[in-house]
Amino acid sequence: MHFKLLRYCFFSTISFLIVFLLVWAPTSNGQMAQNLMLGNAKALSLGNAVTADPPGIDSIHFNPAGLARLKGKQVQLKFILTDTEFIGEFSTNPAYDKLIANIPKNPDGTPKTVDIAANSESKIKSFAIYLPGSGITEIPITAALLGGVSFNPPGSQVTFATSVYAPMILGLTRGDDDPGKFAGKSLAFTRLTLFSPSIGYQVTDELALGASLGFSYTGLGLDLDYRAPNFAIGGLNSILDTYCANPAFVDALDLCSGEIGPFDPIFNLQVDVDKTVSVTFNFGVLWDIAPWLTWGFAYQSEANDTLEGDIGITFAPDIVSLYNGFASSDLNLGADPLLNALVRGLSLPEGGKIESKGRITLVIPQHVSTGISLMVTPRLKFNVDVKWAETSKWESFRFEFDEDINILGLLGAIGVDGVDTNALDIPRGYEDTINWGFGVEYLYSDNLKLRMGYEPRKAGIPDDKLDFLFPLGDMDLYSIGFSYNIDNESIFDLALGYTKSQLNIPAGSSTNGNDVRADNFVYNPYAGLDVETTLETFMLEMSYQTHF
Repeated sequence: MHFKLLRYCFFSTISFLIVFLLVWAPTSNGQMAQNLMLGNAKALSLGNAVTADPPGIDSIHFNPAGLARLKGKQVQLKFILTDTEFIGEFSTNPAYDKLIANIPKNPDGTPKTVDIAANSESKIKSFAIYLPGSGITEIPITAALLGGVSFNPPGSQVTFATSVYAPMILGLTRGDDDPGKFAGKSLAFTRLTLFSPSIGYQVTDELALGASLGFSYTGLGLDLDYRAPNFAIGGLNSILDTYCANPAFVDALDLCSGEIGPFDPIFNLQVDVDKTVSVTFNFGVLWDIAPWLTWGFAYQSEANDTLEGDIGITFAPDIVSLYNGFASSDLNLGADPLLNALVRGLSLPEGGKIESKGRITLVIPQHVSTGISLMVTPRLKFNVDVKWAETSKWESFRFEFDEDINILGLLGAIGVDGVDTNALDIPRGYEDTINWGFGVEYLYSDNLKLRMGYEPRKAGIPDDKLDFLFPLGDMDLYSIGFSYNIDNESIFDLALGYTKSQLNIPAGSSTNGNDVRADNFVYNPYAGLDVETTLETFMLEMSYQTHF
């Protein structure tokens, strides 16, 4: 029985460390939601199929070679407004009913702990963003006002530009009693490019090249209640009830000062990390093959950053009592150094709060796109793009601690993969993605262009890796919009976009969220439950570009 308890302690510790994986979800979303939050109305209305038809100053992001088409001095202002609904439903099933049969019961036969997620629904309480110095900040609506400038000296083949844009800003908060809190009571991620010196060069009348540097601020915040509803805990608690009835056992090894309920929060995790400057680069080619056909190519580099900051973990009172009782027991552990390291290292501070400095190594994968823009008739244009993202870079993520944590070294010593004294590698197992985009533009009059776009998007997450934490599966983007020439020097663009992602994750189908195996002690907060998610987003984007 002692061996079973120690084994649980090993994997319980793994569970609370593996939860640091949660800090990666928003950044993953940033890449898999490629181009959705840039705020460029032309790109959105054409299904982001603009590699061969770059959108003004935002060519900095989509294809810097497009800057060569901009003449004189120009300025762009753009506005983005989004409305997102994120719903999660957690349902029981016959397999779940069998799994909870071992949950400890009160004398009246009712369970000692109740799963608040069972047969419940989760909804967003409010939106949030991450702000430097303030961390997670609630906002009434998701909106942003951004812009940029360009300059082409008279008679020059070179155009210079810079812009402020948001590769990704997202976040949410949930109520204290919302079952989704086990995937984050609040979380927010901001990646904001504040300075993007760029150049477009018209090599010949038909060929243009371009390049840009992006200097971005990146910040991440997370507040999460963590639990580990592994159903082996129910059996363990039954054993402990018998054990604690014998005072002789308790005197030798105190395992009775607290309880571990499979549905009770084990601890609260708070993460506040950022990086002031993250540097990336883009490169683009634009070739006018014929007056009616243009080919484009764009490369966006990988971002490999280390975010640093504060991490706080506050254990539940029962966990503090249990661990400290175990650690203070007068038990002869012999000469086994591993066992001594485990037991003597379990003591938690009063109040159960541990604060530390930490670092997160964050990789945003490289992205490649190519496409054509075809004039089918003098008034009708058709764009098509194909895009590749190296999402397989998320095979695992790495979290490093400023100080050695002996329990991690112990876990590595007994054969747990990816664990070292001051680091943790967490597997994800994602796949590279290839996506298409399609756009149609119709010249209705000399001043008005009508647009329509469609983009079927692949997430790159295998079925056995889907979870509620990152509920972004395959989805389709639909969009419409227009462009209006106010005068010879000013253009106004508007676009409406809609996208929806729905996931159905049957119990036991994902190792990342609702596994039913007794040996899965990693982050698995909705074990045994059927999980269904709906992520629905409406986007309004407007931009105004003019000479000055």
